[in-house]
Amino acid sequence: MGLFSKKKTFSGDKEIDDIINGIRVDLSNNYKDNAVLGIKKLKAVVEEKYDSGKLRDNLYTRYADIIKEFETDVAGFKRTY
Repeated sequence: MGLFSKKKTFSGDKEIDDIINGIRVDLSNNYKDNAVLGIKKLKAVVEEKYDSGKLRDNLYTRYADIIKEFETDVAGFKRTY
């Protein structure tokens, strides 16, 4: 292990992981509108990749759990404008 090596903890799909990171940033900055849009995009991409066979079952269930967590985070969100 080198001085600047990265510890890899989860090897999933890069595109999906980037969307998840974006949603986490939006939620942490209280950008709920963007988070809701990101969750919709995440659902679509995960389903598309799973249906086409590019996503294994274990990753699909893991991403489905993450989507459920995000949905509970924004469940009470209502626009004020």
